[in-house]
Amino acid sequence: MAIAFVQKQLLENPAIPGAYLSVVYQNKTVIATGFGTKQYGNENTPVTGHSIFQIGSFSKTFIALGIGKLVDEGRMNWLDPVKQHLPWFQLKDKYAEQHTTLADLLAMNSVFGDHEGDMALILGAFSSERNLVERLAVYNTSRPLRAGYIYANLNFEILGQVIEHVTNQPWFTFIKTTYLDPLGMNETFGRPMDVTNVDDLSGGHFACNDQVLGPYNLTSSMTATTAGADFLAAGSILTSANDLAKFSHSLLNHGRGILKSPQIIQDMTTGHNVLPNFVNGVDVRGKSFHPDGSVKAAGYGLDTVGNVMYGYDYYDKGGATMAMTHHNGFVPSQGLGVTLGVNVRWDSGEDNALLERMRSYVLGIFLDVPQTTLDATWNEALAQSHPPQGLECDAHFYGGQPSGVSIPEATQTLLVGTYVATESPRYNGNLTVFKQGQDLMLHYGAYTKPLLGNKQDPTTFVWTVDFSASNLPFMLTGFNSSAQALTLPGVATFLRTV
Repeated sequence: MAIAFVQKQLLENPAIPGAYLSVVYQNKTVIATGFGTKQYGNENTPVTGHSIFQIGSFSKTFIALGIGKLVDEGRMNWLDPVKQHLPWFQLKDKYAEQHTTLADLLAMNSVFGDHEGDMALILGAFSSERNLVERLAVYNTSRPLRAGYIYANLNFEILGQVIEHVTNQPWFTFIKTTYLDPLGMNETFGRPMDVTNVDDLSGGHFACNDQVLGPYNLTSSMTATTAGADFLAAGSILTSANDLAKFSHSLLNHGRGILKSPQIIQDMTTGHNVLPNFVNGVDVRGKSFHPDGSVKAAGYGLDTVGNVMYGYDYYDKGGATMAMTHHNGFVPSQGLGVTLGVNVRWDSGEDNALLERMRSYVLGIFLDVPQTTLDATWNEALAQSHPPQGLECDAHFYGGQPSGVSIPEATQTLLVGTYVATESPRYNGNLTVFKQGQDLMLHYGAYTKPLLGNKQDPTTFVWTVDFSASNLPFMLTGFNSSAQALTLPGVATFLRTV
């Protein structure tokens, strides 16, 4: 029934090229399979249980388990200050530098705001993960310590460096030798370039209004989570349905055979940080929550912990990369774990909720939820979904239109220079604009690409990096003055100095 349900959803949603599903129930792997194709338009590349997909932020659960193993060995405690195990860790907020704990980072309760610092990381402003964490010493954090739940990838970049400092080895090497090798997870890798069975590696795709772009190589600028698609503790792991089933077994069995104490997984799957913005009833993801006496919270390396799945105990951790999406759900009292992923990223967040609704429905099947309740929950969740009407797809990537127009020679000359970030300049770094033949080039991070103009707005420019199926806009202010600046949304405003 679960396989038929997933097949039906894929038929009704043709913008999904391929998907995988694993189900572990009562200590048995009952499903580990694939659907569709690894490459849109090529039916000769079927997704199987061995196909390799990115799992994005589900990598954070692996990082939490890495910290958990060190706690299990008595080498640290969840509530230890980060600085105790990473002496070179520094923040501009000196109180937070001294008092931020491993638990604060694991449960997203730190000084970092919503996805702060991500774009500079993605665009390659740092030479390594260590370099990124070192430069947090000059980053202007936006909130006080323990102000409540806010999702920040920087938390797990720090935790990756904690693992590396304490174990004296790369974080993925530690995860591999500690968990992956004992579990026989031979189809799990820390970055795309390390995948050995390349024929099993899925391409990445983008979708807007049912139009699909791809497949793209996972090391291309279009899909890479970081420039060069290198290791990223916050989200670079790739794996298969077969290996996810093995991993689900380990979680549901409290790390038996690897961890000395079941308390580690119990600690991770306890709610530590109350989640805001709940829906009283069924939400768009198929979760049910009623606040009267109940709590929905974040665990360590987990998004949601609580009795929110048909009244059962539950936890999950979603993940998304530039061109893939992953969701899962675990009901430990029933020995049930479901993982589900697709090799596409939708332009609409409402479309992304489809995968979570599918996850919730599959869980309900194995929990023997009555069909009427299953369907009612699905319909209530669907009623919460409000897809944007008339969603505009990027005219260049989806419509084949030029990204922009040539910038007049006189304007090019006036734009040339070095620009310094006005916010956290030593973190965000500089960008340079220079002429190369007939082109005006912009260099930032790992990329140097032409800058084009906009016919309708002379203060808007397009940086022609192929990135996530959308143009990267720069906004110009203070043109031809001492306050001339270029703003890259999500990164910083850069003021020309030379």
